Amino acid sequence: METDSKYFTRDYISFFEALEQNNSREWFVLNKSRYENDVHGPFNRLVEDLLEAINFEDPSIDIQANDAVFRIQKDMRFNRDGTPYKLFKSALISPKGRRQRDEPGFYLEIGARYIKIAIGCFKLTKPQMKMLERHIHEINVFTEDARFKSTFGALLRTENSVVFQTIIPVHIIDNVGLNELFLTYWRMANPVIKTLRTLLNKSL
Repeated sequence: METDSKYFTRDYISFFEALEQNNSREWFVLNKSRYENDVHGPFNRLVEDLLEAINFEDPSIDIQANDAVFRIQKDMRFNRDGTPYKLFKSALISPKGRRQRDEPGFYLEIGARYIKIAIGCFKLTKPQMKMLERHIHEINVFTEDARFKSTFGALLRTENSVVFQTIIPVHIIDNVGLNELFLTYWRMANPVIKTLRTLLNKSL
């Protein structure tokens, strides 16, 4: 696992700052090589190394970076503002990756303004939501821990998600050991992820 070098330069942030001002297919095509070199490549390498370390500790997570990393293109079927590209790169680390978002997982998002880490279930059915509500006390055993609470805060609920999240300043993006930092967050989150997985499997 890479620990003594950087994944990103500040060019990663600069790309997304420019994309925010020029969010069009024409601009993106002209800057495709910049995206590949400064954004896509470094982000995928980070996720690859993170997956390798996580698989060593949790063999159930046996996926490749391509299984975890989301496309930067928006799904135009649900696009409200008409811009074609997201202003961040993101990945969902779970046994089934980004394609099955009802599987509890560890979500990482890095843009120009912040780094977001979220854990939980991101796309559940109504019966699954009700079942988790009934068994929330089993999750609270871990989430009431002082260290967890100060890091991830309170549970965020929507119509189809149950999530804890934290925001990290993006200025640390070019630090050495960034992957080790994310692995520390994953280790803190893993008991919650495993409990959510167990509860959802019971409901099947």
